[in-house]
Amino acid sequence: MFPKTLAPTKINRNNFKFDNMFVVTAMAMFINRSHPSIPRNLFWVFQFLIILTLSTTTFLFLGNSVLLYDIPAGRYAEASKNGTMAIVAFTITIKYSFLLYFQKYMKNLISVVDRDYKLAMDFEEEEKEIVIMYAKKGAKVSWYWLLAALSTSIAFPLKAIFKMGYSYWQGDFKYIPMFDMRYPDRLDILKDIPAMFILLFVLCLMFGCYATTMYIGFDPLVPIFLLHICGQLDILSKRILKIFSENYNEEEINEKLKNVNIKLQDLYGLIENIKNKFTVLFEYNMKTTTFLLPLSLFQVVEDLKRSQLNMEFLSFFVATILHFYMPCYYSDNLLERSYYLREAIYSCGWETHPNTRARKTVLLMMTRTTAPLVLSTIFYTICLDTFAEMCRQSYAIFNIMNAACA
Repeated sequence: MFPKTLAPTKINRNNFKFDNMFVVTAMAMFINRSHPSIPRNLFWVFQFLIILTLSTTTFLFLGNSVLLYDIPAGRYAEASKNGTMAIVAFTITIKYSFLLYFQKYMKNLISVVDRDYKLAMDFEEEEKEIVIMYAKKGAKVSWYWLLAALSTSIAFPLKAIFKMGYSYWQGDFKYIPMFDMRYPDRLDILKDIPAMFILLFVLCLMFGCYATTMYIGFDPLVPIFLLHICGQLDILSKRILKIFSENYNEEEINEKLKNVNIKLQDLYGLIENIKNKFTVLFEYNMKTTTFLLPLSLFQVVEDLKRSQLNMEFLSFFVATILHFYMPCYYSDNLLERSYYLREAIYSCGWETHPNTRARKTVLLMMTRTTAPLVLSTIFYTICLDTFAEMCRQSYAIFNIMNAACA
């Protein structure tokens, strides 16, 4: 079922849940039927087949245009346009398949967040505010993606409708498609027939809506989980700094250190699971973003040379940057919080207490935190340095494209 509220204005025990805090992302997953809590019954299979047919058909049409018509005819600008959309069609299919294959794992991740939110309501006020603060940051990520995805998907049909309206006003009405692709011969000769044009336009429009929900529903997930872990690390840092500074007896110190250590092991296990599940997908995202950036920027620059502003690919270019920047930024943030935790463990005041068991626990935690908490692809650590390297590679490809088409 859909989340009941658009956003909890006041956090309490009843509404402090994943689907309520991140309602934009949860709603998008419910709309495209990828939410892990949706029963996989026959009705869902019927819905899934419609979605799969939609994305597959669009991908085949775009690929057909690029490989059989655009490139052989030397229409490289059109090839880059349609190739970009074909990559998008393939990417959202991979993301949907990921959510299906790891349905139980994603459901477990959400339940972990819900459990921590429930426990946070019994924390001290300062710790509870930390959890809420990071949850609100995660909600902002969802809204960023809503803005980026909507502005990009709306730009394509609006431009086509505006051009058709303008041509009608000029007395020379023309059908303008959302994606300027060449269909197979038997279909291409029929594309200007009103009924066929409307059918193809609706197909592309539905594909745009589906792609929008996939980006809004999938891409904020990892940043949301990373921000949640950052909040938990901050709480552990504050707790460990208090253990030796307050008047606890030896038994209480050992018990509190034990609880901190257990939670720390859980967080490291959570990050390892995320890395294991998302590693290949992050590598794919990095590679596709490296090509999508120059392809979309090339469209913008080519139109600027003709004194035109390509709004749809300009917004697509911004959304593509966001696509890989978000995981890099929040993974970098997680790395920073893990370093802060290690410093907190070392400076917690253990040297002033001759408690052998406590010192062994502190040593164990220091050893554990030697390995920093950070995500990675197959070959790279996901951080801002990696994002910068990806931008350099994209710019090199863009220069090659410009030189080739000069």
